[in-house]
Amino acid sequence: MGGVKGRLKDMSLVDIIQIFNAERKTAAIHLGSEMGYGRIYMKNGSVVHAVYREFAGVEAFYQLLAWKDGEFEVEPDAASPDKTITGSPEGLILEGLRRLDESRGKEEQGGHVGDMESIRLINRLLELGILEKV
Repeated sequence: MGGVKGRLKDMSLVDIIQIFNAERKTAAIHLGSEMGYGRIYMKNGSVVHAVYREFAGVEAFYQLLAWKDGEFEVEPDAASPDKTITGSPEGLILEGLRRLDESRGKEEQGGHVGDMESIRLINRLLELGILEKV
């Protein structure tokens, strides 16, 4: 996956991060929408830095993870200017999604959302050739 660009409603930030994690890629993910502009940096598949408005580190990451739409552009092999995030991408994503569920309240949290996200991600990984059908 080189210098890719697209819309978050077509390929979510979670999808992008999980693909780069699986491929152990280093890149900057530039994000833009009516809500502003942010960046997430990955090094060898791990999220190492994020910036959005006055936020940096995990708080910026969680803010960007909440975006439903906007544009993204991937800058391959971009070095991060800082290292503000440690921990696994999976842990960051799970914590971010947990926070989103809490902020949305229990009424939107039907249980099927997570299942549909998983199915969509698996299908996308199959399309990209990262996973193979058995």
